[in-house]
Amino acid sequence: MTDIITTILTETPAGTTQFCRREGQFWLARLCGLPTGRQGEATGPARTQGMALIEVDGRRYEGNDLALESNEETEHALLCRWRVGDKSLRLITAWQGCPDTGIVRRSDTLTNTGKTPVTLSRCLARVSFPPGLYECYAQSSRWCHENQGAWQTLHTGVTLRHAWGRTTEESTPYLALRAVGADQGLAFHVLPRGNWTIRVSPVTEGGDLPYAVVELGLADENLHWVLRPGESFVLPEILIQPLPQGEPHLGAPALHRYLLTNYFAGAKLEAPVVYNTWFDQFEILDVPRLRTQLTAAKKVGCEVFVIDAGWYGTGGPNWSAQTGDWREKTEMAFCGNMRAFADEVRAAGLGFGLWMEPERFGPEAPIRAEHPKWFVPVGIAARLDLTLPDAYAYLRSEIERLVEIYQLAWMKIDFNFILDADAAGAELSEYTTAWYRLLDEIRAAYPETFFEGCASGALRGDLATLTHVDGHFLSDTVNPVDVLRISQGAWLRLPPGRLARWVVIRSAGQVVPRYGSALAASPTTVLTPCGALWEPAVTTDLDFALLAAMPGILGFSGDLASLPPEQCEKVAQGIAFFKRWRRFLTGAAAHLLTPPETLDRREGWIGVQLQVPGDDTSLVFVYRLGVCGSPPPFRLQALNPDTRYGVCPGTKEGDTGIELTGAELMRDGLPLRQSWPAGKGAEVFCVRTKRG
Repeated sequence: MTDIITTILTETPAGTTQFCRREGQFWLARLCGLPTGRQGEATGPARTQGMALIEVDGRRYEGNDLALESNEETEHALLCRWRVGDKSLRLITAWQGCPDTGIVRRSDTLTNTGKTPVTLSRCLARVSFPPGLYECYAQSSRWCHENQGAWQTLHTGVTLRHAWGRTTEESTPYLALRAVGADQGLAFHVLPRGNWTIRVSPVTEGGDLPYAVVELGLADENLHWVLRPGESFVLPEILIQPLPQGEPHLGAPALHRYLLTNYFAGAKLEAPVVYNTWFDQFEILDVPRLRTQLTAAKKVGCEVFVIDAGWYGTGGPNWSAQTGDWREKTEMAFCGNMRAFADEVRAAGLGFGLWMEPERFGPEAPIRAEHPKWFVPVGIAARLDLTLPDAYAYLRSEIERLVEIYQLAWMKIDFNFILDADAAGAELSEYTTAWYRLLDEIRAAYPETFFEGCASGALRGDLATLTHVDGHFLSDTVNPVDVLRISQGAWLRLPPGRLARWVVIRSAGQVVPRYGSALAASPTTVLTPCGALWEPAVTTDLDFALLAAMPGILGFSGDLASLPPEQCEKVAQGIAFFKRWRRFLTGAAAHLLTPPETLDRREGWIGVQLQVPGDDTSLVFVYRLGVCGSPPPFRLQALNPDTRYGVCPGTKEGDTGIELTGAELMRDGLPLRQSWPAGKGAEVFCVRTKRG
């Protein structure tokens, strides 16, 4: 009998997604351009069939165990209701296609329609691909080494997971897949709702080449959730995107456009330029010194002054053990007078900001002894059980109290520990849902405050978390080369304008002679950390450091007060340029003009073109990381071939440029100088439609 194509979610050059029906069977035939099943047929071993794998009360359900009861089709959308075996369970799978980008979103909900409880131990979305040879691209991720991707051939299977609650430590919730030698591929994104997993298994049938079976969603290592009659369990959303030529970086601009439209449409349009105290003297807060930094931050154009860790707790200097005790220190730091310093900051014309780690309660936090039943132990620390209304209300009230008492323009929300295995059996899905709800309530109550996410850098740097904060810190390593390499990997999953990074600098004076010059005639040496600490530090080119941090949310730390006037002026020019473009940067999609490389690649060229959907203007950043020969042709993307564009280099107003057609820029690339100074360098180009 002829197949009946019931739904086409997407039909674009990037890839078609379609479902088929035949003789009572209903299956996914193509996903983002790739055939599924056995070349679009619903045949093969049971482990390859069906759209989900479910385990309930010790029994496994897959393939024909899931019977379609009904489906509703609208334009680019499909809603399927499945009966799960002989259980009184219903699985709803909702699919939504985007005709512009080819991206598909899947959302699943499992409901107990019976009269007795059932215990859920697994519920994963499943997609199978035809027998063949496959390779996978996944990202490892650890402190100061986030988003490090590599391809590997699928031999014995790949399992991606993460540390409990740290959704991007160990791996990121992202997987790309393609057949070996193919010019087409796709990528899966899990939006965590608790712990997550992605598994790719080669499943053989006789002596044939194996199917590639992808199963993903809520982690199942410790899942034993009792689903009571009438209750529903919401699974993590999944995004699937086509990859042109099978390359992850070529799929980034379409993903960014999709995310900006569907997940960030109501988000803040821009962020203020922030100075954070951390890399001045870390947790040592000396008020006279802070005043000098405030003066310097104001002079260069910073708009918010943030006090990082070290201001709270009534005990000694151990800021980590005192997290959860959000009272000001009375014998150190501001000695109980931080509100007066906040007034000084506002009097200088800047907003005042504060660091907080709301989820972790150290052993010296008094609330743990006052309400022990509110807490779940996590090593020597503890977390609140946010399913308890009183505990939830307490945490919300503490955040609100700090925002109100210090009139915060900015709050940096950190997360520096691994959560527990969740004895409730929900893989932290209940906790995460409550945490997201709390963040949303706080942001709605204080819309003028900028809430920045952080997790020892970006060890919770996932898409779901990013939608519940105003921006997220990129990484604790602030070395400019690290920032660029980590950004490349992050841009495969996240829009660039929602990621915060710092320029961290201090002047060492005239201590290093330039070749051919006396020491007294040599420029001032600017230092930046090699990683997340000042030991060791390296020299840096100030322009390079500024432009490395520019494509996103720009911030500063370190010793701005040590910079001589000429360097302060250069920083001020960089900040002024960012302010002119920050709304553009916040809403931009990124064309990665060079593929991502890992942190060990300390040389080479990096190019990224930022474009706002619907705007014919581009900002193009080019970076030279070391001795690496002539620049490649940075061919721009998504321009109008017949339009004439003005190409202006530099961050200063009034720079003149040249005029080229879109066809020339896409064919020949940017007109870069072939000779660059020794060492690292960077340039930014504004590419705009010529008027008249």
